[in-house]
Amino acid sequence: MRMEHPAYSQLRPVTESVSVVLCPNPGYASLEGTNSWVIRAEGDTHSIVIDPGPEDEGHLNVLGAKAEKVGLVLLTHHHPDHADGAHRFRQLTGAPIRAFDPTACAGDGTPLIDGDVVSVDGVTPQVEVVHTPGHTADSACFFIWSGKPGESTLEGIITGDTIAGRHTTMISETDGDLGQYLDTLRLLEERGQGVTLLPGHGPEGDDVSAFARKYIDRREHRLNQIREVHSRLGEDVDLKTLIDEMYDDVDPVLRHAAEQSTRVALRYLAKQ
Repeated sequence: MRMEHPAYSQLRPVTESVSVVLCPNPGYASLEGTNSWVIRAEGDTHSIVIDPGPEDEGHLNVLGAKAEKVGLVLLTHHHPDHADGAHRFRQLTGAPIRAFDPTACAGDGTPLIDGDVVSVDGVTPQVEVVHTPGHTADSACFFIWSGKPGESTLEGIITGDTIAGRHTTMISETDGDLGQYLDTLRLLEERGQGVTLLPGHGPEGDDVSAFARKYIDRREHRLNQIREVHSRLGEDVDLKTLIDEMYDDVDPVLRHAAEQSTRVALRYLAKQ
């Protein structure tokens, strides 16, 4: 019987070469938990692990056991629920770590560059690296090819927090950028048609492009709401009033998230 999300601490196959181990760290931002991805075709002697997750000893031990001989660790971005366990995982496996953030790299892992093709001895699939800033400055998506990029099957796109399997995602106020994020979403809409979504949180999806379009429409809707309130109440309207006008039914638990999203959107509009 085929396993379905969420299946904690199991190696759950998703595509021919991609499986996931779900970390038991559920929460408002992480949904059921962090998806740690294992890239390895049948018969391969080694694997690539993407996003080991938080520094959760139980999860890291399970992930190491399921991934067996880990040749490389890749990080979609630096946030703790994706990356904090990477250095402990390196201690357990000996695998180097590569990320866009040079401070996150370890071993002989060099910083990632947009357009990199990552190949590891003993691993048949290859990983195309695409820099996708917006959620954070160092966010990357990993296009998982069954062999060489462009000459094999694009099995899926691992999106980290750029696109989640359910709900929308936050943009970091410290190093995120809504303009870059919209550009990233347009790129994923164009390149992700009919391609399996392999998100950082939540279940996989059938079509990256459809998720990206939904995300774009949602952001544009919020921007238009701000423009409408500004035209009615003036551009110097205070944040609380603006949010009350935009989110007439917001759950008090989500108020902070609404405030952060609105501040990010205001920063974007101020640049226009």
